Amino acid sequence: MKKLSIFISIISIIFCLTLYAEEERIVNFRILPASVQKTVLEYVNRNDITKVELIKDEGVTKYEIESVTNGKTLDITVAENGIPLEIEKGVSFSELPLEAQREINKDYPTIKTSDIESVNLFYYDVEGQVDGKKVKFKVLPSGDIEDLAPDKDDGK
Repeated sequence: MKKLSIFISIISIIFCLTLYAEEERIVNFRILPASVQKTVLEYVNRNDITKVELIKDEGVTKYEIESVTNGKTLDITVAENGIPLEIEKGVSFSELPLEAQREINKDYPTIKTSDIESVNLFYYDVEGQVDGKKVKFKVLPSGDIEDLAPDKDDGK
């Protein structure tokens, strides 16, 4: 009986992992929802697209589009409704702010960089009231919520 219980537990775990496993597959740009296509084409030329990937993770669908324009990479991740989630743009060392260049040279004086990306991650600051108390938090497009520390001067 104990072996059967262990077996059922293992099967249940495998089923849950399979159910919530991230699925990634290469797709054609033409099959993307119109809102996703519109957003992507605001950032890249269709002829510069090198890869389109559909990603499903825990019931959330998003699309990652990779492109190269004049040797520079630009990858954009877009939600199913066309809202940009993240933009990664390839940059050279000389395009970094001077302060960043100085710190890198100080901490890694012999570095030979192979890849640098400027990353824009989108999120939303939300303020409101719950049961008469002020709340303030950051919500990522994925739905993840990060509570923000209360302001020191707001009376809390």
